[in-house]
Amino acid sequence: MNFKIAVCDDEQIICSTMYNKLQNLSKSKSVIFEIDCFTSGEELCDEIKHTNYDLLFLDIELPKMNGVAVGQYIRETLKNETIQIAYISSKQEYAMELFEMRPINFLVKPLSEKKIENVIDKFLQLNKIDTETFNFKAGHNYYKIPFSDILYFCSNGRKINIVTLKKEYEFYGSLDNIYSEVKNKKFLFAHKSFLVNFKYIRKYQYEQLTMSDNKIIPVSQSRRKAVRSMFFEFEGSDLI
Repeated sequence: MNFKIAVCDDEQIICSTMYNKLQNLSKSKSVIFEIDCFTSGEELCDEIKHTNYDLLFLDIELPKMNGVAVGQYIRETLKNETIQIAYISSKQEYAMELFEMRPINFLVKPLSEKKIENVIDKFLQLNKIDTETFNFKAGHNYYKIPFSDILYFCSNGRKINIVTLKKEYEFYGSLDNIYSEVKNKKFLFAHKSFLVNFKYIRKYQYEQLTMSDNKIIPVSQSRRKAVRSMFFEFEGSDLI
């Protein structure tokens, strides 16, 4: 497998260290990493318009355009939901501020090879999930949609609407049956009518969720405690 990785840190020594550790992990994991290094947020943003990176190690404390602004540019301006972002900082308290950028991880300096390996292992696992599909029939047609492209399922009577990154689909089915298939792929049963992909939750509130397409999804009273528990379980697994 080949993956393109970008490292952005204003300290050249950090970039060099990351590059060497990623090359070592590339050999030990039997995958190919194409690695580019950047020392400013502006430089990275200019390149990312033309290059499809799979994973980004991004320092928060960059001069001028910091890592938070870069993340906002990627998610909100470029509408890029596919690149995985691992934030790097010397300060632990940033973690919760970064949730809207949906990072794969949050690393606190100094960076050990083990910390970086944890990110790579999570990244490779997610890419394995990305190859798995949700299969269904709508009318006379059969569809296979990658789980990673699905924002949420919504029930409307006996019909199910699937909202994806590109379009919507409709078919006959049951959310309970769908949940049995997707519950191990970070989907939350937020409401009897909504099954959402944790990956695309932009904002969490006790009574509602805001998705990356700005859809407001209610969290039913009977599910609030369970959703809160699952939310922090998933968040904790991503921000370590």
